[in-house]
Amino acid sequence: MLNDENRYLFKFAWKSIRRHTGRSFFIGFSVSLAVVIAVWVIAFFDGLNAQIEEAVVNTNTGFFQVQDPVYAKTTDTGQPRPYTSELRALIESQPVLAASPEVVLDGNISTPEGAAGLFAIGVVPELHQKLLPIAQRIVSGSFIDDKTVGEVIIGNELSKLFKFSVGDQLVLNYQDVTGDLRSELLTIKGVYHYNSMSFEKRFVYINQPTWQTLFLNGNSGEILFNRIVVNTPGFQDGPALRSRITGQGLELRSWKQLNPEMAVVLEFHDGMIKFFFFIIAVTITMTILTPVRMLWQERFKELKMMNVIGVSVGKFWKLGLYEVFLMIVFSGTSSALILVGLIGYQTWNGVDFRFLSDGISIERAGIKLPGVIYPRLTLEQLAVTFLFVIFVLSVSYIWSIHRTLRRLEVES
Repeated sequence: MLNDENRYLFKFAWKSIRRHTGRSFFIGFSVSLAVVIAVWVIAFFDGLNAQIEEAVVNTNTGFFQVQDPVYAKTTDTGQPRPYTSELRALIESQPVLAASPEVVLDGNISTPEGAAGLFAIGVVPELHQKLLPIAQRIVSGSFIDDKTVGEVIIGNELSKLFKFSVGDQLVLNYQDVTGDLRSELLTIKGVYHYNSMSFEKRFVYINQPTWQTLFLNGNSGEILFNRIVVNTPGFQDGPALRSRITGQGLELRSWKQLNPEMAVVLEFHDGMIKFFFFIIAVTITMTILTPVRMLWQERFKELKMMNVIGVSVGKFWKLGLYEVFLMIVFSGTSSALILVGLIGYQTWNGVDFRFLSDGISIERAGIKLPGVIYPRLTLEQLAVTFLFVIFVLSVSYIWSIHRTLRRLEVES
């Protein structure tokens, strides 16, 4: 609790702020604007990075992939490994959210409408549905089952390009495990609409029995894999996952290793965040320091008169610290209200940039870049920004009071 003297100085500081309403408002508004801009820029780029990362992870890449060493080095799919119960127990325990063992067949299709290269991904439908929501994005037909051989799920873009419909047959051209060129008919069971146009053109899905019959010329009855696509809450789980597969003759790859182009994009965005924060930090410092110094310089005569009537230097320091506290409360409250309104609205509705490309989706490295950005605000971002602004405001007041009191000592 404040004693009578400190209570009086606190009220005096409040009256001083009210007496210089325009200047106090300008300082408070500058602080609030600096906080809002800094937090918004960081939240915007953080949200953009999170959406790009999610888009990459949702392109059959996952956060991580546990790969057979041969496939990891050469993408040779000719030596798939069994997904044993022991390996499954290692991979699928917490914190892993989903794991899908997959075998990959590189092929192409030829029709009167043209030709296209594609990847036929052999999956276990039950496990793959936990990884990607393709089964929920079927626009016609249905998803593949575990046992029926010869059925395929294709993307909507591939369907439109070659005028395929559910029930049609496509001719898949590929090399089998012995290197022989083969062509096989696959019946289209469903058409999905998910992710980007290049994704829909490139990836088709078959079950493991179909893949093994096509590539190995027979179904082994086992679940095989070239890669195990793994989703986790984030990159912090990489070391734990790596320690589990130690001694298993497997290699771990993160999505940044699998898609280095988009990793560079995110690193560029992180650099932009740091650059913008540096520019904003300099702006904040100058925006706050200059008016605070002007405020105390203009009060020099007032302080000189107070010094003549016996007010001590210690009381001037207390007066300044109380003003700092009041300005922090005022600026913090106004900043919080603006941020809650602005970022709260944009987090729900997003910032729409689709007009810049006339509504056409922009893709890079096969990844659909978001047209609507949803800023993501964390308490850590908010706390760091507020602490920095409080530090600058406090230093500005302390420096200004110190310079003013030194002048007062010289002229006394």
